[in-house]
Amino acid sequence: MGTALQLFISFFLIGFGAYGGGLVTIPLIQHEIVVNQQWLTFEQMASLLAIAQMTPGPIAVNTATFVGFQINGVLGAAIATLAVILPAILILIWLAPFVDRISHNLYVLKIRKGIQLGVLSLILYATWSYSAIAIEGWLDLLLGITAFAVLVAFEGKLHPIFVILACGVVGLLFF
Repeated sequence: MGTALQLFISFFLIGFGAYGGGLVTIPLIQHEIVVNQQWLTFEQMASLLAIAQMTPGPIAVNTATFVGFQINGVLGAAIATLAVILPAILILIWLAPFVDRISHNLYVLKIRKGIQLGVLSLILYATWSYSAIAIEGWLDLLLGITAFAVLVAFEGKLHPIFVILACGVVGLLFF
């Protein structure tokens, strides 16, 4: 199978499974890009995710563009980016005419509830996987827990960018 086709299939699968947003794509990206295709190491993926989260746009699109470019240049970037957004476009085109009719359907609501729990498991798995790289000692763990506690304590009243910047300052002072 050619590299372009592998890029398309891998990122199409990531895009198809991205129900729930950016954090959900992290385990999907890890499985497809690190485990299946072995295009990146886990450490490279962690660095890529940090960059993808800091740049504007969805994590999956940023990652697709970067990995596609690394694997097959500008053509690879275009193929991977198209592949990761294509499932959402196709699903929207297919479901849009029916949303009003099915949104309150009991079976659809039950399926959504199950999917939400599956999405939660992916977010928790992403946290677990990423923490293995980010947390190297007790100080790292303490900073992560403190930042999380601050976010929870302020429940949306504090912009997350302030927590990130504060952690950066703490990192500058203590690491």
